Amino acid sequence: MRSSLRLRVRAICYMAIAALFPLAAVAQPAAPTAPPTGLPAGPPDFKLFRYDEDYRYLADPSAPRDYWDPMKYIVLDREYPIYLSVGGELRERFEYYSAPDFALLGTPPNGYLLQRFLINADLHVGDSFRAFAQLGSYFAFGKDFAAPPYEDQLDLQQAFVDISLPPVPSAGLTSILRFGRQEMAFGSQRIIAVRDAPNVRRAFDGFRLHAETSTFRVDALAVRPVLNRLGVFNDQSNPNQALWGLYATALFGPGRGIDLYYLGYDNARTAFAGSVGQETRQSIGLRLFGTAAGWDWDWEALWQFGSFANRQILAWTVSSNTGYTFRDMPWSPRLGLKADIASGDSTPGGRTVGTFNALFPKLAYFNAAALLAPANIMDLQPSISIRPFRNVTVTLGWDFAWRQTTQDAIYIEPFVAVPRTAGQGSSYIGNQIALDITWQVNRHITLEASYVHFSAGDTLKAAGGRDVDFVAFAATYRF
Repeated sequence: MRSSLRLRVRAICYMAIAALFPLAAVAQPAAPTAPPTGLPAGPPDFKLFRYDEDYRYLADPSAPRDYWDPMKYIVLDREYPIYLSVGGELRERFEYYSAPDFALLGTPPNGYLLQRFLINADLHVGDSFRAFAQLGSYFAFGKDFAAPPYEDQLDLQQAFVDISLPPVPSAGLTSILRFGRQEMAFGSQRIIAVRDAPNVRRAFDGFRLHAETSTFRVDALAVRPVLNRLGVFNDQSNPNQALWGLYATALFGPGRGIDLYYLGYDNARTAFAGSVGQETRQSIGLRLFGTAAGWDWDWEALWQFGSFANRQILAWTVSSNTGYTFRDMPWSPRLGLKADIASGDSTPGGRTVGTFNALFPKLAYFNAAALLAPANIMDLQPSISIRPFRNVTVTLGWDFAWRQTTQDAIYIEPFVAVPRTAGQGSSYIGNQIALDITWQVNRHITLEASYVHFSAGDTLKAAGGRDVDFVAFAATYRF
């Protein structure tokens, strides 16, 4: 039954792509008025969030175009104006783990294929109203346990409307109210991320108010994460979890700025440290980022407080990513150093919970293998990146990890404590070498390859863990 459903949904996805090819060839937008000034003169790069793309430059008949552009700016009413933009993505990704979850669960070596198909439609009605919808279909072939975030046969990935609020010209302020199902990420995606590497991207149901000027932007949000389920059109808001807060960014020059944010999180049923109860966390964070004279930096500090069951929460983290790029040297090498520390619980069973919770982070927090979770951890990761060709990037990193306190456990993704590690062994967790290669073949095609070798420390091995080799290959086509 499940295999038959897979075949039917895959057939629908491929037929949709085949149907769009002739549509792209024959769709011709009406001749609108001249585009607003300041728009890009050529095809822009595809964005992580497809709703961030702006194709109004195609109103200029002399603008450079590619095969799909007739679908990017379809004018429905040239006076109001009303226009529609259509896009999509097909990704095939192969992953192999020699010892999934360090073999702690007895899972044998596993190689599997992940397939993701997304298609979106973006309708703009004048400058005051917008409706965006995106369908997603996700399959896992050969995976021992195929479930979200790896498999979800067909569902509504995003569906929201934007209402533009009256601008404040004297301050250069524009504001948008968005409500519905939506993807979002903030800062360096350490706390709220779209989770792009696994098959099913993370989305939220709720509202978001965005306001910005040329040097300042702020977001207010109140959402629930989407609970992905196997099947067709059966995803829903997670009734047990809620996220709310404010995220503000001030810019001090090209590529330089500061983030200040507050995020509240509630989980009515959290399983943690051998107990089950309600978890309420308040997070206050500060992030500095920028580039100057070859240097780049991304530093972040966050403090958490709140309650879990009848215990108080006091946790924290400090993260940094600093590098220098030798722009005048062949291949433009960048030397980088990542350093992270996230608190653990030094008094298990006491009145205070000290383990940091990264809330909704990118699973590939340290590298593509996504083995360790950012909780009760200290790590240092030197790296070097080179660009042997203009569109090829090669990065080699070596990450060394320790526990922040040996009284707490080692945590693996997705925020799971490794049994028989709390209060046992040394602080050393292990080290992992990671190689990543990205080739942007053209505007539409991206090829990626990753290899990670994790050498487990004695504490992990004493708990039943083993060394891990991870390999991944991905091919993505966007239009």
